[in-house]
Amino acid sequence: MSPSLRKALSVPGICDSACLRKLETLLSQNFVLKVEDQIPSHMTFKAVLKRTGLPKDVHIEIFKNENTETKTSPDVATFLQDIWPEIESVLKEAVDIVSKQDTIRIRRAEKILDYVKKLPENKGVQRMVIVILCDIILDLLVTEKLSRFTHKRQDLDNESIGAKLEMLESKIPVYRPKAIRDIRDLRNKVAHGGDATVVEEARFARKTTIDIFNML
Repeated sequence: MSPSLRKALSVPGICDSACLRKLETLLSQNFVLKVEDQIPSHMTFKAVLKRTGLPKDVHIEIFKNENTETKTSPDVATFLQDIWPEIESVLKEAVDIVSKQDTIRIRRAEKILDYVKKLPENKGVQRMVIVILCDIILDLLVTEKLSRFTHKRQDLDNESIGAKLEMLESKIPVYRPKAIRDIRDLRNKVAHGGDATVVEEARFARKTTIDIFNML
């Protein structure tokens, strides 16, 4: 008999591969989980859940539009009343855990910025450090904003600040994108060319980074 009791839920972000891996881990803690290898092209995840005392299997399907559906036999309607809130919580938790990992970037950026504010500009090496750290801070900030629109690691881990900015600019207005690119160019001069950083460049990088951080 095909499952006919259905519960649907939209979970933004659940189709990301990191969220799906986390979902498997969380479901496995409370159910015997069998993930289907062969699934229709319009789905990203399909699995069967079993549990001692549960007379029928529970089927969970996740579609590419981020809709989810939990199905089972009408014979276990009373069981589903207890299981569905648990499954709903796990679906949301999988996304929340991955998202919270991303917000760590802001805290790291703030700590680095606090250090940058204390660096003097009168020595060449310290000016170079200011530029490099400002670039790191801006990369963290851009990546954090981008994570609101994508959880794909290939997007968030992209080493090109320009590529990240282009993706972000297609979603929302970006504050001072040219300045962010200019600071990356200053950083590249130091990292790849070994060029010295002049006072004006270090001052520009620090002042700009503080301004952009305060606009969060």
